[in-house]
Amino acid sequence: MALLMVAATVYGVAQLLVLSSPTRSVRISTGVMAIAVGVYGCGVAAALLELAYTRSAVELTGNSLNEVVKTASYTADPVIEELIKVAPLVLIGWNVRIRRQWGLTDCVVLGAGLGAGFGLLEAVARYGLDAERAIAHPAGGWAIPDSLRAPYIPGPDQVFSTWFPAPQAALELGDPTPAAVTSPHLVYTVLTALGIGVLFRARGWLRALGALPLVAACAHHTLTNYAAAHPTDRDAASRVDTFEGVLWAVPLVCLAFAMAVDLGRLRRGKTLVPDVLLRTERAGRSGLGALAAYGAWCVPWSALIALRFARLRRGFLYGVAGAPYPGADALHRTVVWSVAQIDASDREHAWRRVGLRAVAQAGRGMRDWRRKWFALVSFALALPALILLGVGSFPAAAEVQHRFASGNGPRVLVGFGVVALLWTGWQLIRLLRAWRWTLALPHGEVLALIRLRIWTALGGCVMGALLLFRLGGGTPPDGPVIRSLHLLEALDNFLAYLGFALMLLAVLALLSPGSGLGFALVGARVGAGVITQEAAIHAAVYGTLGVVLMAAVANGGGEVGDSGSTSQRDVHSAVRRGERDVDVDKVWQDGELYIDVDKGNMIKVLDRGDGTSDIVIKDPSNPSGEPITSFNAKNGYVERHLGSGAWE
Repeated sequence: MALLMVAATVYGVAQLLVLSSPTRSVRISTGVMAIAVGVYGCGVAAALLELAYTRSAVELTGNSLNEVVKTASYTADPVIEELIKVAPLVLIGWNVRIRRQWGLTDCVVLGAGLGAGFGLLEAVARYGLDAERAIAHPAGGWAIPDSLRAPYIPGPDQVFSTWFPAPQAALELGDPTPAAVTSPHLVYTVLTALGIGVLFRARGWLRALGALPLVAACAHHTLTNYAAAHPTDRDAASRVDTFEGVLWAVPLVCLAFAMAVDLGRLRRGKTLVPDVLLRTERAGRSGLGALAAYGAWCVPWSALIALRFARLRRGFLYGVAGAPYPGADALHRTVVWSVAQIDASDREHAWRRVGLRAVAQAGRGMRDWRRKWFALVSFALALPALILLGVGSFPAAAEVQHRFASGNGPRVLVGFGVVALLWTGWQLIRLLRAWRWTLALPHGEVLALIRLRIWTALGGCVMGALLLFRLGGGTPPDGPVIRSLHLLEALDNFLAYLGFALMLLAVLALLSPGSGLGFALVGARVGAGVITQEAAIHAAVYGTLGVVLMAAVANGGGEVGDSGSTSQRDVHSAVRRGERDVDVDKVWQDGELYIDVDKGNMIKVLDRGDGTSDIVIKDPSNPSGEPITSFNAKNGYVERHLGSGAWE
């Protein structure tokens, strides 16, 4: 059942990601990353704040904990949850580069991810271990018989036929055709995120309008919780039912408004900086038509390049109208460079030699093979959680959950959880260092993604530390961690080993970025002398497809002006030399990656095993992707460069 909960969550966000494609500047992976932040960042923070509030209220008022929790559910908790869910968006947008490169559409999409992730945590925490009690419904899905209005986990038919489905619903007694409902947390956070976007982008008194969506979300959340806490109040229940009937339309209305505003901003931006228009656009073709025609040359590669270029250009155009901000010039030059590359490759014969094999070869040139081992370790750590909450969450495999809940099963999860906590802590340190290295990087997408990953890692570490603290205080692995906490009462019986299972899954959300983004981070680490800002942005946006685009430019015989060169010399006119008895492709695929600190070149070294190593050196800012030089040298040559710090 947990798999269906995840599917419902991702599907709801995916609907907005697809609909927002004409104006969205953030990539799909960033939207999915927001779901992880909703689970591990917002969920953990909200739980701690609600815990602190309810316990403090008990001390100050002398009322019973149950009474305080019930009152807080429709007074303080809705406000706490809505503010916490939108907090990552506010903190990320505090960076001027990110804020200026986002449109309202981006805020809406990321808000949907944050809210959906928060709702997923509630559902899994409450029903993730109920496979043994679940009963399959004839119409699809599963009911958990604990009341006349039983909790209901929708099946595939219900999930994929609903707008923004929630991972859980309620089954009325005798209902023959249950249906999934719209995720309330997704709706609430879309509203508040739209308000944050207005605060980011509007000017003057219009910014005050950004508070209205937040007030509306808190008001409806409060009404819903009040009706749940007072089931005899029929007026409140009637109002809730009225609003729930149109809840699915709220994200669509918010998205339509955001896209209308962003389309106007994009049109104005193109008039202010016409040099970011493609040649076919300057000839009178629409932007959509020009990119669609280019994308059709070599599907899917040219189509993916067109989509990534469109997102890059939107991010730049969103910040054109206001005052200049740090890094805007570098972003502008990168967009112009990309325009020149696309114009030069906008012909059929440029793509004749581009296929799956060529793309794979380009990928090997940028791949860091250490990332493979990192992924294997992450999947190995998450394997017990995947078995427990993936395979074992279905009633037919309930025995799997029973085994984890008895005997040494909880201790296995705790043991893996301790290792995962150390792994996540190490990841958090690396992310904090990457955050410091990339402070001056002009591309807001990279900056936002790093901050989202930091939130996820920090939430996972806090969750793991609290679980270990509770175990040290005498709580058994199969015992509840916290009693009487709201969060839809999801954590009332939150078992320790379930918490460790959720923490194990956090390591999957922290898998290292792809080759392009990883290369951009390497460049940012060593400094501005390693690669130009334009090359770092280009690598982060296009990744492997950037090399494919350069190859298409060379095949097409086009000229890319001042931004690059398709000649057989590198951009610094350094003639390739010393190529003797070295398999460049093999070295670039299997060798260890280093960076020349002084010159900024990329170096691949492959030990032959006979006391010598093959060395290939490339200039990352050279559009042709050809090496400057390749040669064989004694291992002492490599060791001297590493020992002196010339190579890192």
